[in-house]
Amino acid sequence: MPRTKRIFQQAFLRLGPGLGSMHLYTPEEVQQQPARSVVLLEDLEGSVYYNHYRNQDPTLTISSSSQLEQSYFQQPHQNQNPQEAVKPGLRSTFGVASSDHNAFRPGGPVDLFSRNYIGYLLNWVLIGFFNGAIPALVYPLYGVYLHLQAYRGNAAVALLEFAWNFKFIFSFLTDGAPINRYRRRPYMFIGWGVLTILLIAFTARPQAEPYMRDGVIVNADAESNSIYYVGPFVVMSFARIAIITAAEGMMVEFAHREGGFERGRTQMISMAARGIGQALGIILVAFGSFGSDFGGTFANSLPLRVMFSIWTILAFAGILVTKFLLTEQPVASSAQPFASQIQRIWRIIQQRTTWQIMLFGFFQNAVMTLKYHEKNAFYRMRLGATTLSLNMSDAVGAVGSVIAAYLLIKFWLNTNWRKLMLWSFLAGMLLEVPIESLTVLDVLRSRMIFALKDFLVGIPYSLVAFTRELVIIEIADPGHEAATFGFITTVHYLGKSLATMLSNNFATDQKDMEQDTNEVRMEVATEMWIIFAVRIVVLLAIVRLLPRQKRHALERKLRSDPNLVIPLVMFICVVLVFGTVVTSSVLAIIPWTSCLKFAGGDGCV
Repeated sequence: MPRTKRIFQQAFLRLGPGLGSMHLYTPEEVQQQPARSVVLLEDLEGSVYYNHYRNQDPTLTISSSSQLEQSYFQQPHQNQNPQEAVKPGLRSTFGVASSDHNAFRPGGPVDLFSRNYIGYLLNWVLIGFFNGAIPALVYPLYGVYLHLQAYRGNAAVALLEFAWNFKFIFSFLTDGAPINRYRRRPYMFIGWGVLTILLIAFTARPQAEPYMRDGVIVNADAESNSIYYVGPFVVMSFARIAIITAAEGMMVEFAHREGGFERGRTQMISMAARGIGQALGIILVAFGSFGSDFGGTFANSLPLRVMFSIWTILAFAGILVTKFLLTEQPVASSAQPFASQIQRIWRIIQQRTTWQIMLFGFFQNAVMTLKYHEKNAFYRMRLGATTLSLNMSDAVGAVGSVIAAYLLIKFWLNTNWRKLMLWSFLAGMLLEVPIESLTVLDVLRSRMIFALKDFLVGIPYSLVAFTRELVIIEIADPGHEAATFGFITTVHYLGKSLATMLSNNFATDQKDMEQDTNEVRMEVATEMWIIFAVRIVVLLAIVRLLPRQKRHALERKLRSDPNLVIPLVMFICVVLVFGTVVTSSVLAIIPWTSCLKFAGGDGCV
């Protein structure tokens, strides 16, 4: 064998000095080489990658972000001259990371602004547009234009949110059921295609006359047309989920190609693109649906047919950008056994980091969603807010999430996640509590100050939400990117749904708020302070479930043994919460049960 090695070295020397300087390993030497810090695409189980880390020193601990950066730069980096050590660059262009050191996948960082991948970002912009535009149209369309009764309005809202409870199913499909050997783009095509067809149908059919125009009732039977708008919107929500889960799976894949120091950049750029689209969608609806037909003060508004025509063009644009501006590598097989996929997902859930971030995100999202009043009704009563100002408040909140994503990329990508989450929450609370308290106690009545508060609070609260999603990138297994991300975020969303039901049962009654007495004001203020106290206690109690940073998340994943009891108990609880949320949504649809507070109503008499 040494003779064979010398022959090959001489052959490479004849080819040139560059090739001749290469070191050739014998089979025995190859087996002794340490595993690279890359998960091979062929190694979907990650066995080579995990075995490499399990054989390392078990006493490895990372206590701070400064130690993370210091240890990172102390590692040697191979060069043609072994006497020199080259440190990777700290910063790079906004669209592509500078190093693939400690990447989970080979191939190097993805340039998101290149022709082959700009379609990925445009998909996120379009996703954000519909995420913002559809909820913004709910009240102007159902509450004013069609003049739905309260229970039907609650049912419409419940149905529009219903699809999010089944997000994990679509995530599982995009990972385990490739179409023609592609896992992401086909589901994007399906989602955008269904959305386009439904919007074309919206545009083509005759539009119902509004219930009231210029203070005069012109269509007393407008409510009977609601079925033509509610049903298709429900199907559209499922189509959007198919697009979102495919985009999330692609996001995790791209993030895994980033180096350890830069990982998270792709995710935050994606969230910034989504926030931009969301703000644009809200603004279009806010200004386009503020005429007299929708209860606004503008002389004219966009007819529903024009609004849906714009949406149709954008949905069709999603098909085009996915087709011509987005590249995806095919997988080896178009079919994977269902039972095998379920077993792998269950193994992921059993990992300590997975169930811990599920619990953390569930409780964090729940306490951040708790409310002491119905926001829109309170704004209208206390501040004289209109639909336009309410939608613009949501738009500036979306802009705040864009700024938060940029700040995270620029300054805090490798900051301790626990400290970032707690300090961000503290900053948001210090901005929110004084203004909310003064407004509730009728000391301050300023829509401008309240809108500024919503914008400023949107930045730190977005950072709070981003911290829990950054962890998922670190613990997602190759081959199960969308399923991991989708299942964990579905659990997080259930926390929001549960908190909404609790708020409906404990928040101050709308009729009491309309009395606006000193006793009611003090009651609302007390509820608000209790909710903020609960947020502080819960976040401090669960903060240790959040890893400190990327290496700490990976250490938890690789060092801890799978646990069967805790994930099983948690899974049962998630199923119970899921059943509760679905039951609440169904009860909101039925006329004689929609008045229940459990179903989002004001209470049955």
